[in-house]
Amino acid sequence: MRKEELMGALEAERERFLDAIDGLSDKALEQPGVMDEWSIKDLLTHLTMWEAELIKLLWQAKQGQKPSSAHFSKTTVEELNARWRKEMQDRSLERVIADFHSVRNQTIRRVEAFSDKDLNDVKRYNWLGNRPLWEWIAGDSFEHEAEHREQIIAWRKSEGL
Repeated sequence: MRKEELMGALEAERERFLDAIDGLSDKALEQPGVMDEWSIKDLLTHLTMWEAELIKLLWQAKQGQKPSSAHFSKTTVEELNARWRKEMQDRSLERVIADFHSVRNQTIRRVEAFSDKDLNDVKRYNWLGNRPLWEWIAGDSFEHEAEHREQIIAWRKSEGL
């Protein structure tokens, strides 16, 4: 995927995601049950934390370092998700939303620093397991948002929201 396409996907999915939560009250955003016991606020935190780990990965990759992000941790995804949710549960909704927007701005800045070759060469970063960097970016940004956007849409429908 070319950088231009990647940037377009980051922007387009963010718009679709924001459309999915548009018009919801603060109470609705904090209501459990969107994904198991998770609220939209929890999902926003979850998306933000994974994208923050992506930013770390991108920064380290650009420096020629093997990333030490959560992607390479011995801690399971489930354990990380549970820990992050617990750590962030008392964070204000306003702060969670601000962080959600801020992390995407950082992702865009980091992606801009890579060439099309860097993003697509499966041998460029051997620690990525023969996957191009753009796939890692997609997985922790717009593809991840799309997955949770669908859950939010289904929840809104079931709740009549």
